[in-house]
Amino acid sequence: VMFTDVEGFTSISESLDADVLVGMLTEYFNLATGVFARHGGVVDKFIGDGIMVLWGAPSDLKDAEYKACLAALELHVEMDELNRRWAERGLPEFRTRMGIHTGTVIAGVLGSNDRLSYTAFGDAINVASRIEGINKQLGTLALMSETTYAGLEGRLHTRRIEEQIELRGRQTRMVLYELVMS
Repeated sequence: VMFTDVEGFTSISESLDADVLVGMLTEYFNLATGVFARHGGVVDKFIGDGIMVLWGAPSDLKDAEYKACLAALELHVEMDELNRRWAERGLPEFRTRMGIHTGTVIAGVLGSNDRLSYTAFGDAINVASRIEGINKQLGTLALMSETTYAGLEGRLHTRRIEEQIELRGRQTRMVLYELVMS
């Protein structure tokens, strides 16, 4: 599971006309969803400026952790280029923060009698969301859980966060790793 968030989006949205902001978000979402799809990710939903992405649901996906992290790295590169083009037009940049966690979820069509949608829920979803939020505190862009890190089997450059992190609403502290954007 991956959650994304645009750093400082509230401030960005206050400084732009609505039509400009919608255009930027549309361009960003198109770019991000294309990157995720190329690496086997399925966008579950857009949450304001954030995106919830699943790897391995609705069907199993071999090497999901690695593919999710490759998508994070590619999104970073693609956003550098998009931000360069936006800067030429005098527009602000979008710095995307990401949280990635591996675990079991319940996925399927869920909702009320008059409104259903495909989604996933469970502890792994909550943890991924909380991990994304820790980026703000640590000044990082892409964090992953120890479970996701183990699935990488050393194939990507990471940095262990030395202190164990307490995630809001959880009893136990977690070891996190930063995916190094090189």
